[in-house]
Amino acid sequence: MRTKVTAVLVTTVAVLAAGPASASAAQRAKPRTTKLTLGIVTTTLSVVDVGAPGSSPGDIVIENDDITRNGKPFGTAQITCFVHAGDLLNGKAECSGTFYLPKGRLETQGGAASVGGSISGAGAVTGGTRRYHAVRGSYAFATAADGTRTIRFRLVR
Repeated sequence: MRTKVTAVLVTTVAVLAAGPASASAAQRAKPRTTKLTLGIVTTTLSVVDVGAPGSSPGDIVIENDDITRNGKPFGTAQITCFVHAGDLLNGKAECSGTFYLPKGRLETQGGAASVGGSISGAGAVTGGTRRYHAVRGSYAFATAADGTRTIRFRLVR
């Protein structure tokens, strides 16, 4: 009987000792970061005029885009922005978007600013599907002098 109790105690101690060590090793595992640079080509842009007539805070911008990578088709995106200040040419908005890429979707949330019609912004990658399942991260986008828009994702797993 005493041998069985000793065996149970030894096994219990071994399991308890291994548990926290395994957990701390997993916590120390270095996250994997992936950078992804894509082009944005707007195919349709709709404005829902809310509140005061004309471009003003409260308006909603609904955008459909083609996405490119290295100049080649790579997917599509749907982005919805709510104008908070200014107007469409010189203002600020909060936006959410879904990027439909070949191996899954990326969900985004962030801010955008327009200065003279040139749009830039940054925000968070809030999740994704398939290849991008459980991803988090950030993004930043800007409009170049020639009018092209580029978005740079920093994805962390």
